[in-house]
Amino acid sequence: MKQNIIICLILFLSYSCTEDKFIEAEPQMVVEGWIDAGGYPVVMLSQIIPASENKISTDNLKDYVINWGKVTVSDGENTVVLTGKKSDDYFPPYIYTTSKMRGEEGKTYCLTAEYKDFYVTAQTTIPKKAKIESIEIDYDNKYSINAIINDNPEEKNYYKFFVKVIGRDSCYLSSNFALIDDSDSVFPYKIPINIGESPLYDRDRKKYTISEKDKLHIKVAQIDSVMYNFWDDYKNIIELGQNPFFRYSNSIRSNISGGLGYWAGYGSTEYVCKPYAHNNPIELK
Repeated sequence: MKQNIIICLILFLSYSCTEDKFIEAEPQMVVEGWIDAGGYPVVMLSQIIPASENKISTDNLKDYVINWGKVTVSDGENTVVLTGKKSDDYFPPYIYTTSKMRGEEGKTYCLTAEYKDFYVTAQTTIPKKAKIESIEIDYDNKYSINAIINDNPEEKNYYKFFVKVIGRDSCYLSSNFALIDDSDSVFPYKIPINIGESPLYDRDRKKYTISEKDKLHIKVAQIDSVMYNFWDDYKNIIELGQNPFFRYSNSIRSNISGGLGYWAGYGSTEYVCKPYAHNNPIELK
């Protein structure tokens, strides 16, 4: 027996407030990495940027990117050393990846990242793929896009959505508020968010909104409880960190040992759709 979950996709970037008191932290490696079902691993490495009351130019951020690390991924049968290369699709624009390993549902992937005195390990498992059944548009609020997926009530499941506007975004962006714990949901599940009240910004802080000409790529992923905790903590920091009357200072739970960040296995499926088209999304092959 299946039940439907309806998720509203949020298409904007959030910016948190800066603290008025800085605490110097020890140098640490920061890992941002994932492997999708059917996809290649992608890993980005950097170092903690020290807190400062002075503005830091984006030109200086490259000093904190780790370009000469050694990144290894193992699936229990094969071990592959990832190749580092420049990629303008991501920020920072340098990734470690390989075409010699693809993610498979149910497999566990162990990550090792080394650079100078830094040594980081992590592991993640790719759940089975999540599927979108259809897209519903809230025409009373033209910026609301609701994705309907099937959920098995006899299983414990977590879901995460990512979005990309073709011609604007070079990679998938985390869709805030589209993070689902099915045990907390009342079905059908819907998060009514008005994007029109939450302006979208590009990297130059220019305001924009989604238009009827835009084409979206949507990625829905089933994730494990560890990655749900990571994204839930991240969401709380973004939301509550902007409240001047409430300082949220909890740390982000992570599966990284020896550093910061995350290593995620995504049971994901990608779709393409137009926000105002009267049709179901088309799965990307």
